[in-house]
Amino acid sequence: MTSQTLPRLRCMPLLRTKLFPAEVAGRPLLARAALIERLFSAREQRLILLSAPAGFGKSTVLSQFRLRLQAAGASVAWLSCDEADSEPQRLLQYLIAAVDAQLPGFGENTARLLRDDLSLPNEVLLDSFIADLKRVKGVLYLVFDDFHRIRHADLGPLIQSFVTRVPANVRMIGSTRYNPRFVDQSSASDPWALWIKAEDMRLTRAETEAYFHELKQLPLSPAELDALHARTEGWITALHLVALALVRHPDRSLFLAGLSGTERNIADYLAEDVLDSLPAEQQHFLEQTSVLDEFSAELCNALTGRGDGEQMLQRLFKEQLFVIPLDAQGEWFRYHHLFAEFLQGRLAKQGDPTHLLHAAARWCEGRDLADKSIKYALRARDYTFAAELLERQGARLIAGNRVYGILAILKDVPSEVIREHPVFQIFYAWQLAFEQKYAEAEALIEEVSTRLLQGRGKLLHFGLAELLAAAQVLKALVMLYQDKLESCLKVARHWLGLVPDNQPVFRASLSCVQAAAYALLGEFGEAGKSIAVARDNLRQTESEYLHVVVSLIESLICKELGEPERGRVLAENARARVEQVFGRRSRVGGPLSLAYADLLYEQDRHAAILAELPLATTWRDVATPIELISRGKLVLARARFFAGEGEQALAELDEWLGSLHGPGYERVFALGMSCKVQFLLWLRRPNEAERICLQLQRHLAVLPAGRYTDASTALVLCEARLALSERRADKAQAVLEACLAKQTAEHQRDRRLRLSLLLSVAYWRKGNSDKAFALFQPTLEDAWNSGYRRG
Repeated sequence: MTSQTLPRLRCMPLLRTKLFPAEVAGRPLLARAALIERLFSAREQRLILLSAPAGFGKSTVLSQFRLRLQAAGASVAWLSCDEADSEPQRLLQYLIAAVDAQLPGFGENTARLLRDDLSLPNEVLLDSFIADLKRVKGVLYLVFDDFHRIRHADLGPLIQSFVTRVPANVRMIGSTRYNPRFVDQSSASDPWALWIKAEDMRLTRAETEAYFHELKQLPLSPAELDALHARTEGWITALHLVALALVRHPDRSLFLAGLSGTERNIADYLAEDVLDSLPAEQQHFLEQTSVLDEFSAELCNALTGRGDGEQMLQRLFKEQLFVIPLDAQGEWFRYHHLFAEFLQGRLAKQGDPTHLLHAAARWCEGRDLADKSIKYALRARDYTFAAELLERQGARLIAGNRVYGILAILKDVPSEVIREHPVFQIFYAWQLAFEQKYAEAEALIEEVSTRLLQGRGKLLHFGLAELLAAAQVLKALVMLYQDKLESCLKVARHWLGLVPDNQPVFRASLSCVQAAAYALLGEFGEAGKSIAVARDNLRQTESEYLHVVVSLIESLICKELGEPERGRVLAENARARVEQVFGRRSRVGGPLSLAYADLLYEQDRHAAILAELPLATTWRDVATPIELISRGKLVLARARFFAGEGEQALAELDEWLGSLHGPGYERVFALGMSCKVQFLLWLRRPNEAERICLQLQRHLAVLPAGRYTDASTALVLCEARLALSERRADKAQAVLEACLAKQTAEHQRDRRLRLSLLLSVAYWRKGNSDKAFALFQPTLEDAWNSGYRRG
């Protein structure tokens, strides 16, 4: 502010520090490059709002954005707001001072009115201020940091009037913890406004890594970073508090494994900066409802015994108290994980919250939310109620793929309780299979099946009869997971003969497993028959999940049949169905993404694969065979390699191959080794490629003859590529022709295409160009017409 301006503003002392971002005393800040670039791209908008809960880094982002604007030559007036600025005339004084600090001499008319007559209506003063802004030459940015601190009954209409009347050359930028009163959701989506919300402010996984590695010099492992990013949900203050605690904690892994909202630094911050300023009734509401994984107004009322749940939720959402909406209708919400744990810690100090969990379980049961009801009953240790409900609803939950929460909680149920209830044993076996503890899962399935069939458990009423069928589906799945395909088919055929027609869900499930096993054995005709049986049973029941599974198997069969385009269409239709029914980030989409990526690879769409696969290979569905995940990792390595990241792809492939031990991995290990040979030849490392090819030969030599025909074909392709690299086209021709002669079945079309293309290269290298082109042209046309695009 200039010395000439100071006398005009003597009606109230002003703090110059409010006119600039807070000093950070040389402390390095996390660069939010992507977010700053997004803001800079929107700099022509009349209004930009950053609206997020406490500790999301709003002020830091505004400060970085200010520097970016100034670097581009813009004038940026800054005001750090506080409660004292709520009085309209004082706010105007500070705004004049903020602009004057950038444009000396600004605001003479309004300053004179404020000095000479403090009784003027606020509307008159606002008119004068707008008139002063109209005299500004060039673009001016007005930044209001912490605007939520300004609260005055008359200020809302004035700000709303100001926003709509501000000159075209003036842009407003603000940060606030609460959804501002002067702009609503609809107006914030108008072309002249940009509303940056909490989900936009969250740190990405890469930014979380940069924060710890570059700013804090804490070398966390990728697994530790993944866990920490998931727990904090991009909340930067939580990362800062965790970093402070890590420095003094002797066992970093132990601390991170037990990290929760009750950690001292996090709890102190939330108590002092968030909760203590709230009314007592609002604090009590937050604490009572913190036991809920997700909540609606009606469910909140069931727990609190009050009728103001909707009003409370609207208030919490408006004030952005770490409340995250879960649907577009604004009906269901959840708390940020750390905030919920912090509240639960406070609630536990007041007594046992079990009665709240009981209330939630009963409410959910009455609303046909069986999975939620069972979870709350298990948390309340009401095991009898949970078991009875799971017996009645288990089959429907399996068909709807709504078992994950139950599986996770069963891990914490005492073992004696698990043994007491057969239904718990079945679902616990499913969890064991999900964790790849196949031997334990098989043993438990056998135990509970014997128990039920011999009648040593409870009476085998309809619910348990259904779950006995579910146990057999699980048994077949476990066999499939381990590549025990003949045993899998034996179980499936046996129980398809026993499961009555009035259980279409389980008949369809067994048929899907049967189809997958047949496909892996190369018996695609039988696989097609099983798919038809599954489709027929699905006409009698509503199971979107099983429809998706059937489409998944069909798309994989299309790949083997050499029809990638048809498979891609099937997969994309199924993915659209998954997103509509289960949501964008559902586990159900994981297996489909794996199959879809395999098809995309054949169409040379590497960027799409790299975007799809990392999550799909970890965020898997309970019915995802391990081999499908392994193939997904193989496709990911190939896509990365041919996208230009050769060494990284080779390193990832080596790491993955090193993890493939034991039964069930024979096929994918062979395919992975074949891929490695191809990579090494591309990288002009033939000696290493030859050594890997010999290892692959030894690996396949001890496996049952004819069992892994796709792996045998991969070996032939390796040998041929290696021979061609050694200028031995005659050897390549011999092994390719011998293998091609055996690929006569309809389902071996994909292999025929690959063998024929490489054979045409061998003919060319031998100088037989006519024969090469005679084979190459029809093969290429066939491949192109089928949807292949990868050269």
